[in-house]
Amino acid sequence: MSGEIGALGDVVTGVALARAVEPEAGEGKSAAGDCLNCGTALTGNHCHMCGQKAKVHRTLSAFWHDLVHSVFHFDGKIWRTLPLLMFRPGQLTRRYVHGERAKFVSPLALFLFCVFLTYAVVSRAIPKDIGVNTPFTPAEAAKELASDRAEAINDIRELEQERAKAVADKENVGWIDGQLARNRAALNKLDAASAEVGQAAISARKMSIEQSRAETLVARLEGQLEAAQKAGQPVKHLEKELKSARTELALVKTAASVFQKKGVDTGEWNFTDLKFAGAGALNDAVKHATENPQLLAYKMQSSAYKFSWALIPISTPFLWSLFFWRRKFKMFDHAVFVTYSLCFMMALTAFGVLLWRVPALAGPATAAMVLLPPVHMFFQLKGAYSLGVFGALWRTFMLTSFAITALTLFALLILLLGLS
Repeated sequence: MSGEIGALGDVVTGVALARAVEPEAGEGKSAAGDCLNCGTALTGNHCHMCGQKAKVHRTLSAFWHDLVHSVFHFDGKIWRTLPLLMFRPGQLTRRYVHGERAKFVSPLALFLFCVFLTYAVVSRAIPKDIGVNTPFTPAEAAKELASDRAEAINDIRELEQERAKAVADKENVGWIDGQLARNRAALNKLDAASAEVGQAAISARKMSIEQSRAETLVARLEGQLEAAQKAGQPVKHLEKELKSARTELALVKTAASVFQKKGVDTGEWNFTDLKFAGAGALNDAVKHATENPQLLAYKMQSSAYKFSWALIPISTPFLWSLFFWRRKFKMFDHAVFVTYSLCFMMALTAFGVLLWRVPALAGPATAAMVLLPPVHMFFQLKGAYSLGVFGALWRTFMLTSFAITALTLFALLILLLGLS
């Protein structure tokens, strides 16, 4: 419930911010008298000198009406803007650039709203088990340690039962005895360990348990293969299972070795060896980030939300490079194009994330997320710049590549902000 309330709060905040940026559409009746702000004689619904409304309210109901009006009405502009943004983006861009601005939500106002909307939807849709984890408390760490011990003890009991059955059937128990010894040694280490709070230490313990299980499976299959060979039984299926189990064990060992180091060893990329200002600070930041991955993920998520506007100045020069020889197109035109395009992409992302939560619609949602962006770019380019099919096509191809580059640069920016 708190997640839905938080998401609604993000949307409401986004609309309120967008409304603060977006001027009034001019709806309303004309008024007479003097402006209460600058004293100019009024000739309409707004003062032609300072822009203030002719009629102001001082009631609490009017205050809440403004909020509701912002969220659900958006001055009526939103209903004229969204259909064009979705189906005729080139026409929307061209009309706004050439002066039809009171009719539509401005690019920046719509961008602010889409940022809040996308963040609210995406953050709500992310499953809790893959979200950013808060640091373990001592009590939680102790609980995790107890859980790890219980798993280890259960594995030992299963091996003991398997050994008793093998003895009764007069089978080889050598591999079981070896695995029992290794598992008991791992349990002794757990008994001697304190309930470490760090996520890396807890992950290392869990990976150690998974490694023991993978080793047990390999040893069991090796024993079965040896017995089958002595009995002259078919062994092809056992050899195949053993090969797969050994591959799995190798992967688990690699992962376990990383976690047992409590993070990635940053010694191999020691920035203090590089000759530039701040190399030592960068090295410390990377080391701190690898030791606290959850904190890094949280900071990157927060930075992406706060600095999403940086996509506009990053992307605009790329678009300009496709038209730099055509002097009639100004940088302002390209900025409007980029901002409206980003609005569509964010709205598509929010809609796609919602569809992904319905298993039957996950496939169509993925297809739409892949196919619609270049199609939207093509029609926006064709309409906004009055291009032919060929001119729009090659620019769509280039702009798609530029978009990937811009996203990469934005991701690097967010990573640097997270490290800082």
